[in-house]
Amino acid sequence: MSSNDELLSSLLPLTEEEQVYKHFYELRSDPVQRKIYAEQMEDYVRTHRLLIFDYPFVTHPTLLREEDLYQHLSITKGSNVNVVRHLRYTPVFRHSHTFFTVLYVLRGQCGHTVDGEDLPMKQGDLFFLPPYVMQTIEVFDDNSIVLNLHIRKDTFDDVFFNALRYNNILSDFFMSCLYSQEPVSGILFHTGEDKAIESQILEMYGEVLLDDGYSWRLLNNMVPLLFARILRGYSDRANFIDPKNSRKSDSIKLRILSFINDHYRTVTLEDVASHFNYSVPHCSKLIREETGIGFVAFVRRIKMNHAVALLMNTRSSVAEIAGMVGYENPESFIRVFQKVYQMSPTAYRKQHS
Repeated sequence: MSSNDELLSSLLPLTEEEQVYKHFYELRSDPVQRKIYAEQMEDYVRTHRLLIFDYPFVTHPTLLREEDLYQHLSITKGSNVNVVRHLRYTPVFRHSHTFFTVLYVLRGQCGHTVDGEDLPMKQGDLFFLPPYVMQTIEVFDDNSIVLNLHIRKDTFDDVFFNALRYNNILSDFFMSCLYSQEPVSGILFHTGEDKAIESQILEMYGEVLLDDGYSWRLLNNMVPLLFARILRGYSDRANFIDPKNSRKSDSIKLRILSFINDHYRTVTLEDVASHFNYSVPHCSKLIREETGIGFVAFVRRIKMNHAVALLMNTRSSVAEIAGMVGYENPESFIRVFQKVYQMSPTAYRKQHS
């Protein structure tokens, strides 16, 4: 039996926490017995931080942050990706994340809503969800298994966007999420029984469980491979969940943003216009329509995003970071950073470390 087969077998039985969730679920129509059970399980629910809303001490988490969810994992200190399973029978609650989420139905099915839209998922479905978009997940049977890949937003450009340099549907998605004034709400891929993708995600989950000194390095390299597998097999069958229903027509705008993002250190508006064979005024208009800001402000936003990621995740000096993001003069970088974040880069690093 392979390690992935063993992992899959280990995911099938209900965990102790899932059994507790299931018992609460089975008593949903019997308030008397549910109250008795709640009294018996109060200490367990407190200790394991279960989302049983019968208790006044259990709050409704509308925004979930990675640092709150996974403090016990050493992997989150170095990794930009994590993989967890959604516990079966967890009560349904609307919530969002501060990170990108990839929801994967490993077995069975699950109920799913995004921004209030009903989007049920079946085995092999992959749903890419942006940060801060509200969703619900429903898994109320013993045989369904749902895994969540969490990808940090603050380092996405620097760590993973190289895997999406060519024009494709995933680069459009991430550019929209990061920079559009009306971003898409998600993108859905139907991968069916694709064993390569299943094995890839199980292997990533296995690295999270192993959590040794090499796991975060392997996980950071597995994400681009997963992106490539998805794009190779399913680019032409993906479905955007788009509030404007216009993502196809906006594709050229997203390609322009992607080009700027690729060359942000030195790019000029003339470079962009020449590359896409547009006039400078027309190119400027397209950028403003998609982002809500002009070219100069958009480039500054990209530079500041990269600078924040470098401040948070490297030991490079402020002067070195200034050069990395395209400022020849460190004083100019510090002045712009101060204007955007109302504090110096050094203070920002100290406050957010």
